[in-house]
Amino acid sequence: MFLRTAASVIAIVVLLGAARALQPPTAPRTLATAPAAPAVTVNKFLSYDPAAKKITLKITSALTSKQGGFNFNGGSNGDQTITVPLGWQVHVDVNNIDAIPHSAIIIPDAKPLPAAPDQAAIGGAYTIQLAPSTGHDTMDFAATPAGKYLIACGIPGHTASGMYIRFVVDGSAAVPTYTGL
Repeated sequence: MFLRTAASVIAIVVLLGAARALQPPTAPRTLATAPAAPAVTVNKFLSYDPAAKKITLKITSALTSKQGGFNFNGGSNGDQTITVPLGWQVHVDVNNIDAIPHSAIIIPDAKPLPAAPDQAAIGGAYTIQLAPSTGHDTMDFAATPAGKYLIACGIPGHTASGMYIRFVVDGSAAVPTYTGL
């Protein structure tokens, strides 16, 4: 009886060894890498991914009744400033919730202000004319060259009426900022 049990155990061990030999080798174990850093939220309008050097900005036309609705995120006449590091990628979601059309375009911060800005100072930094109440468009561009700009409304007369906020591309900025809220 003992020999029969011993022979059975040896047979099982041999079969298990053979089965393991037939399995493909497992990949070598590697140390787990740290997860990517989460996006940093500056405020309800601005967030960024420092590893990817990518900024996400939300702009809403006529967010408040300030300046008779001629504002972006409640800012007008340059009283808000968005500063971004030189060379970072910028994605801007622009929404119009006003009863009249608006648009957004980045222009040089220079006087006199144009009556109807239509030439973006940064390639890709402009929207189409946004329909009243539901208009939406996006802008995607690299923050270059360094300089002082305005995010202005391209509809004739709106920039001159104060519908602009400041946008700065700064070669010494380490992270994006949004001031004046």
